[in-house]
This record gives sequence, C-alpha cells and structure tokens, in this order.
Amino acid sequence: MRRLILVLVAVASMSIMTSLATVALAPMAGAASGTTCAKVKGNATGNITISKCTFVSGKDKTNKSLSGATTSLAAGGTLTWSPSGQTTTIGPPSFTAVGQGGCKANNTEYDASGTVIGGSSTHTQNGDTFSARVCVNNKNNKISLVKGTVVDL
Repeated sequence: MRRLILVLVAVASMSIMTSLATVALAPMAGAASGTTCAKVKGNATGNITISKCTFVSGKDKTNKSLSGATTSLAAGGTLTWSPSGQTTTIGPPSFTAVGQGGCKANNTEYDASGTVIGGSSTHTQNGDTFSARVCVNNKNNKISLVKGTVVDL
C-alpha cells in the first residue's frame, strides 16, 4: 500500500511539473513577436531608423529596416519597413528617463515600452510588445541604442 501511494504521488508530481512547463513555454498574450533589431539611428527632432533586424522565421530581405518620424516612436504611430513598405503601428509607449544610465557622458537614457496596435507587417501583430533602451545625446539630439541592447518587437 505504501508503495502504491508513493507511485501515485510521483505520477501526480510529474503531471504538475509537465503542466507548469507547458504554461511556461506557451507564448504569452502581448509578448514580443521575436523580432529584434540591433541598431537605432536618428535624431530626437527628426526621423529614426531601426535596422539590423532578425526574425524568428529567419532572414527577410524584404524587411531590412523600420523607419519613420521619431514622434512615431515617442508618442505612438506608424513605422514603415523597407524595402517592402509594410507597416508596424505602435501605441503610445511609456517612457522612463533614467539619467545617464547605460549611456555615455552627455547622454540621457530613456527606456520605452509599448504595444503594437496595428499595421501590415508579417513580423508583428496586434498585441505584440515593443521595448527599447535608447540614448539621446544632450547636445545634438542623436539617438542610439544603449550598448549591448536591442529593440524588441
């Protein structure tokens, strides 16, 4: 009888662990699509280009970079993939200014996070999250990524 109870406890424990693993590995609603981009270039008062993107599905020669008005990143709006012309629309993100943070001297780090709310991109869809850690140069307003980070879409 004692052996039967131990076997039942072991089976129940394995079942619980399998269920937890399944939940942990399942895609989360509102998770990033798996698209990451390793470079941001632009100006806080002009345009921005997000490039060196990689996708879960592999390379995509028709979607090499994402660009638009910097306000599209700062206040929410549509960014366009090049050369395909597909779009990703980001809702108004939340920003946190963290001082110099991970940036060089004379720069301010801003951490942004938001949600994709539309667009025609094959790599992003409604509900995907967006996040980036960027440096804004205090003298010339140039934008770059915090070293060693990526834009997650």
